[in-house]
Amino acid sequence: MNQLRGLMIKDWTIIKGYVLLALLLDIVIPLGAASLFHFEFYEGLLVFCGTMMALHTLVPIVLLSVLFTKEMDHPDIFFHSSASIHKINASKFGVALFATCLSLIWMSILTFAFTLFAPGIFVLNELLLFGAAFIAGILFFSVLVAIIYYFYLTMFYSMKPKIGGFAYIVSFGLFIFGLEMWDRVTATELYAAVTDFGVIQLSESELLTSLSYGLMVSFGDPPTIHLGQLLTTLLLLMILYLLSAMWFEKKVRA
Repeated sequence: MNQLRGLMIKDWTIIKGYVLLALLLDIVIPLGAASLFHFEFYEGLLVFCGTMMALHTLVPIVLLSVLFTKEMDHPDIFFHSSASIHKINASKFGVALFATCLSLIWMSILTFAFTLFAPGIFVLNELLLFGAAFIAGILFFSVLVAIIYYFYLTMFYSMKPKIGGFAYIVSFGLFIFGLEMWDRVTATELYAAVTDFGVIQLSESELLTSLSYGLMVSFGDPPTIHLGQLLTTLLLLMILYLLSAMWFEKKVRA
C-alpha cells in the first residue's frame, strides 16, 4: 500500500501542472468562444461548457500519455522498478481519472454558476438531473477509452524499438482497423445472441428522457436498458486490460 501511495504521489507531481492548465482552460475556452461566436451569450456559454465537459472523455488518455512518456524517458528506473505492472497501472489510471473528475467537477460548478445568470434557459431541476447523468456517462466512456488506449499504447511501445517512428503510423492504422472489425462484430447475430439478455423495459418519463440524453444512450421505443450489452462490454474491457498489462510486462518492461 505504501508503494502504491508513493507511485501515486510521484504521478500526481508529474501531471499537476497539466491539471492546473485544464482548470484554467475550463474557464477561458467557454467564455472566449461564447464571446467570439455569434450566439446569444449565455446560450453559447452553456453550449461550450457542455462541449468542454464532453471532451473530458479524452482527458485520461492525454494524462496517461504524459505519465508513460515520462516513465519511458527514464527506462533505467521504470524497467527495474519492483512494483508490479498492476500497481503501476493502478497509480496512473487512478491519478488520471482523479484529475479528470476534478476538472469535470470544476467545469460542472462553473456551468451551474453560469446558469444562475440565465435562469430562463433551463429549469434548474431538469438541468441538475441531466448534468448528473451526463457526468456519469462521461466518466464511464473515459474509462472505456482509457483502457482501449492503453492497449494500443502497449502495442506502440512494443513496436517502437524495432521500427522507430513508423510505429505511430502502424498503431494508428491498427486502431482504425480495430474500429472497423468491432463494427462488423457488433453487427453479427452471434454478438446479438451473446448480449441479448437482461433487457429491462422502462416507461416513458421526463426522468428517462434526461437520463437517455445525459448518458448518451438511445433507449428506443419502448425504452429499454440492455444489461447484457453493458456486462459484455465490461467483461471485454477487463480481458483487454489484463492482456495489455501482461503484454506490457513481458514485451515492454522485459
